[in-house]
Amino acid sequence: MVTDYNESRIAEQYQQAKAQSWRAHAETYSFMNLIGDVDGKRVLDVACGEGHFTRLLRQAGAVEVVGIDISERMIELAREQETRQPLGIEYRVEDARAVAEHADFDLVVGAWLLVYAQTRAELVQMCTGLGSRLKPDGRLVTIVTNPEVYGLDPLPDYRKYGFELSLAGRAVEGTPTKISLLLEDSTLEIENYYMPIAAYESAFAQTGFANFAVHRPEVSLVPDGEPDFWDDFLTYPSFLLLDCVKP
Repeated sequence: MVTDYNESRIAEQYQQAKAQSWRAHAETYSFMNLIGDVDGKRVLDVACGEGHFTRLLRQAGAVEVVGIDISERMIELAREQETRQPLGIEYRVEDARAVAEHADFDLVVGAWLLVYAQTRAELVQMCTGLGSRLKPDGRLVTIVTNPEVYGLDPLPDYRKYGFELSLAGRAVEGTPTKISLLLEDSTLEIENYYMPIAAYESAFAQTGFANFAVHRPEVSLVPDGEPDFWDDFLTYPSFLLLDCVKP
């Protein structure tokens, strides 16, 4: 079942999960490093959630940042944060699959967006929507669940990083992948869907993108006295980063 971020406290739990060490020192570090310099750029954060990366991009020097998400509750949380700490960010409830009338942005980012595509057709829809928002020579950067984990037997124990993966029996396009985020007071289960890297590359090529590249995560901090803490994560990463450009 597709995760509904409007249900119960799911949006609030997801916001809480951003404080986990792997999200700060692997996900955020790797994503922002790959994005690079945003000074003076107009940036769109698709599937922005509660605005974690949206705020970071604005603070990093983007001249304009807009965040969109299909979840009304996520956008409420993002707007509440904007009210408490104004950065001049606009947040809108919007479907990433919708085709925009104007290609306004120099950079579009979409952490954990494409993982919700259950078919190649839906993946192409998402990529079409993203491309419609980018100016010529604009760049797209995203994060997806690493499909290579389906080839691991056994799976590494990711619990020390704050999450668990539960995989279906075999890798078939659209097969659910369950991610359990282990929070201090609860567990949040999120369902993504398996797609091979070739499917992502094909969808981007089909929708006019070029220079497709895959990147493995890095980490920013090794805990004192635990030099091998990140070894399993870096050897068998649970996510990969993708980027490409719109010629």
